[in-house]
Order: sequence, then C-alpha cells, then structure tokens
Amino acid sequence: MAEELAFARKASGLVRGLSMWDAFGVGFMNQGLTPSIVVMTSLGVGVYTGGNMIIAVVLSVILAGIGMPIVWGVLGGSMPRSGGEYIYNTRILHPIIGIAESFGNAFVWIMWIYVLAPWVADPGFTMLASFTGWQSLADWATQPYATFILASIANVVAFCFVVFGIKIFARVQKVIMTIGIGGCAILCVVLSVKAGGFQEAWNSMAAQHGSLDYTSFIAAVEKYAGEAMPTTWNWFDSLGVMVAASWAFAYAYCMAFIAGEVKRPDKTIILANLFAVVVPGIFCLWTAIALYQVDFNFLSAAFYADNLENYAWTIEGYKLPFSSNYVGLGFIMAPYKLLGIIYALSYMAFALWWVALSYLAFPRIIFAWGMDRMGPKWFTDINPRFASPVKNHILCLILGEIGIALYVFWTNSPLQGLAVTGLEVVTVFGVTAIAALVFPYRKRARGVWESSPYRNWRLFGIPVVTLGAIVDLIYLGILFVFFFVMPDLRDFTTTGVVFFACIWLAGIVWYFIWKQRSKTVGVDVSMTYGELPPE
Repeated sequence: MAEELAFARKASGLVRGLSMWDAFGVGFMNQGLTPSIVVMTSLGVGVYTGGNMIIAVVLSVILAGIGMPIVWGVLGGSMPRSGGEYIYNTRILHPIIGIAESFGNAFVWIMWIYVLAPWVADPGFTMLASFTGWQSLADWATQPYATFILASIANVVAFCFVVFGIKIFARVQKVIMTIGIGGCAILCVVLSVKAGGFQEAWNSMAAQHGSLDYTSFIAAVEKYAGEAMPTTWNWFDSLGVMVAASWAFAYAYCMAFIAGEVKRPDKTIILANLFAVVVPGIFCLWTAIALYQVDFNFLSAAFYADNLENYAWTIEGYKLPFSSNYVGLGFIMAPYKLLGIIYALSYMAFALWWVALSYLAFPRIIFAWGMDRMGPKWFTDINPRFASPVKNHILCLILGEIGIALYVFWTNSPLQGLAVTGLEVVTVFGVTAIAALVFPYRKRARGVWESSPYRNWRLFGIPVVTLGAIVDLIYLGILFVFFFVMPDLRDFTTTGVVFFACIWLAGIVWYFIWKQRSKTVGVDVSMTYGELPPE
C-alpha cells in the first residue's frame, strides 16, 4: 500500500526543534508544583487527615519515578510521533481500544481547561489581592462573572502562547517556569526558616483580624468535623494522600504528545520524564519537612478547613482574609506583600501553563487521528509559517471556552479536578501501562519492537519496559483504590464513570464511521495501524 494512500499526509509537517530542557519543561510544568502542593495538602491531607506527606511523597517518587519514565519513555522513544498514547495503544493493543481511550483523553484535556483556567482567578488572583490588602478586589474575583472573565483571559492567553509554533512556546515556557519555580522555592525557604515560630505568628495575625487563635481554630474545626483531628499519622491515610499527590508526579506524560518534535527522542523522553518526577519530588519533600515543624493536628485542621466548600471561612469565627492552604500558612509566617505577590504569581503561573499544555496536547491528539484517517483531513493541516496545527488550536479554544462557561455558571466544584485524575488513572495511565507491559510480546507490534532502541534492555531476562509497567501498575493500583474510597468524591466517581463510558462508546462509534469512510477511498485502516505514520 502506498504511504500517501495509507496516511493522510506524506509527512507530518511538524519539526524536531525541542531540546532535553524543553521536553523536561513540558513534563515538569504539567506537574504543577505550587498548585499541586496545594492539592496534596488541602485535597489530600484535607480528606485523609492522618496522612503523612513525607511517606506519600517518598513512595510516589519511588513508584512513579521508576514506572512512569520507563513506560512513557520507552513507548515514546520507540514510536516518536506526536499524538501521545493514541499512537502506542493503537499499534500495540488494538485500534478500537486506542481510539476509544484517546477519545476520552481528548475530552480530559478540554476538561482541564475549564477546571484549571478558573483557578487562575480563584484561588490564584484572589490570593494575590488578599496578600496585598486589596480585599474588595479579592471578593470581586470570586463572583461567577468575574471568574468567567479572568478564566477566559487566561484561556486566550494560553492559546496565544501555543498557536504560533513550538519555538515561541518553548521560549515563553522558560519564563513561566522561572516564575513558578522561583516562587515555590522562596516559599519553601520561608517555611523552613519561619515554621518554628508559626503558632505565635498565627495568633498575632488572628488578633489583628479578630479571628480564631491557634488553639481555638483547632477546636472549631473539630467541632465542625464532629471528630478530633489526629495528632499522628497512619498508613491508610498516608497512602490516601498519594491520590492528591499524584498531580505532582503522574503528569509528566504530557511530553508524549510532542514526541515527534523533540531531538533525540530515544534519550530525551525517558530522561526528561525522570527529571520531571524527581524535581517536584524534591520540592514536595522540602515542603512537607518544613511544614511538620507545625503541630500535626493543626496542619490536619488547616487543610481540612481549606478543603471545605467555602474554604476556611466555613468555620465559624475564621476571619483571616485568605484561606488556610499551605501558601496562606507561609504568608502568615512572613506577612510581607512582596512575598505574597511572589507566592500568588507562582501559583498563577503553573495554573496558566496547565491550560497552555492542553493546547499542546488536544490539537496533537486529533492531528494523530487525522494522519490515520480517523477524522477529517483538516485535522492534519499544519500552518507552514508556524509549523502548528492552527485549526485544531482554534477548535480547542472554542471547546475550552464553552467548558469554562458551563463550569463557572453551572457545576463549579474544585473536586472535579481530582475526579478527572481518578478517571485518567484508569482510562489513560492504566491502559497505556498495559500496552507497555505486553509491548515486547505482541505480534501486531513486532516490527516496532524489533526496531526499538530499547529491545535489548533486559533485567533478569525480562524486558525493562515490562518491569517498568509492573511498577507503574502498582502505583496506579494504589491511586485507584484510594481514589474510589475517598468519601468526598463518591458522587463524582459514579457520574464520571458513566460519563467516560459514554465517551469511550462514542470513540468506538467514531472508529467504525471513519473506518468505513476510509474504505470508500480504498484504504484499509487495519493495515494502516500496522505501521507508524510518517514523520
């Protein structure tokens, strides 16, 4: 079969212009760092109040640091094409599984836009206003119409960062990453130096605002919760915290979507993925060690309160102008406006770049479909000036903006972010880990495996990719179990499973529709899926 007949284009039109540093930046920035530490503390310890953050971080770094780089690095280096796990799962498992899973993941990236763009407004912008004493502006930003405006601005800005090509994207990413890492590092230093005197600092600020003092705050939270806050950790809750901590460790896989645009993908993807797990691990561990200078039960109370629907202001008597998340605790230790601005900008930088990375992933997912004739040919259109799928970006912008409107004015629950994580564990990470597990043994992928630069990587006679997949599945298994027993997410879990099942079904229908359409032009896609699309 002639290549020009099998695939929609003779060449992708994308260029390999990204370095190891750029690829690391994509993976690292998708881990979120500052907002991910907020998630680990407020959504992790806030639910599993007896969780030990140090244990959760160490276990996550070990399991995710072994499993994720091997799974995504070996698959990406063996099949260095832009499009993410769609390429791997269709070639290794089956085209129907690959397109159904990818269909679901395409929706996930749109969901991340509408969940995370509002985070730029609240809590990002509201923290910035509160820390600088502009409380009226902070109150304004929490109004639905204001959140929609700020989220829409973030959405358009993120779109502009990516649509004009990968080179501009890489330059801007370095700036945003510097702001994000710098702010988080300064916050860690403050926590390390000042946490020992936290109780006195809390009481001083509480007195200024007529709020609950240190001891009274713990008692008020315990009264609201109907139980005492734990004074020490336990294993069950520590494993539970790993669910929320996964935001800092499981999402470097984003670089798989630009595998066709990095130099030396055989080395770059696996190493960049490893570094993108280790670096957040260092910051998370640093934060946890520093925070544990504060009483265990106070931290549990503070994060429990920040996880409530109206944040800490749900607790009667709490009157501080910002909530009790770990960024707020850091500001209490050193209440200087400049530091507050730095912390808030770090949070906003990562939240904004999360949105930008959706514009990196979604357009390349549907681009890969188009290359395999699993969608309209315009999915594969590459703007010659920017070497970018501009039409796909515009589609992503429209869908993202619709999602923001629905989220802000209808659902508006921060738990949706963690619900998406749970669904990704099964439908994206789990399926792809299984593909990696069987990669060396699948007859349909034999040609790809035999040309893989990792085919001779073995330990005890077993392919390293298979061993890495086993470790990855152990990690994902822990996340899966504790996600589904997390009490605050039961309604989202049920609804989400039904929703994703419908999306998978839609993906299967999509596959058969485009398979039939391809037949009309003489293309058997079952043959197409036996090889990689052109570079």
